[in-house]
Amino acid sequence: MISNHTKILFLVAMICIGTAQVWQRHSQMAHEKSGHSAVLYNLDLKTGTWQTNRRVDRVERLRDVLGSVGMLALLLALPLLVNDFAHRRQHN
Repeated sequence: MISNHTKILFLVAMICIGTAQVWQRHSQMAHEKSGHSAVLYNLDLKTGTWQTNRRVDRVERLRDVLGSVGMLALLLALPLLVNDFAHRRQHN
C-alpha cells in the first residue's frame, strides 16, 4: 500500500512539472510568433552563468520555481515509494 504522503508528493510533482512544461511551450510559441529574433544562449565560462538575448521576467521565474518545486517533490517522493514497497514486502 502506498502511503498518503507519497501520493501527495507525486501529485504535487506532476502538477508543478506539468504546469511548468505547458508554460514553457506557450512562452516559446508566443515568442516565435512575435517576430523577435531567435533566443541565443551563451555560457560564460568565467562565472558559469548562462547569458541570453531574451529578457527574463517574473512569469519565467515563476515557471522555473514551479519546475524546481516539482522536481524537489519528485526527489522526495521516490525514496518514500521505495520505502513503502520495502515495508509491504516485509509485512507479507
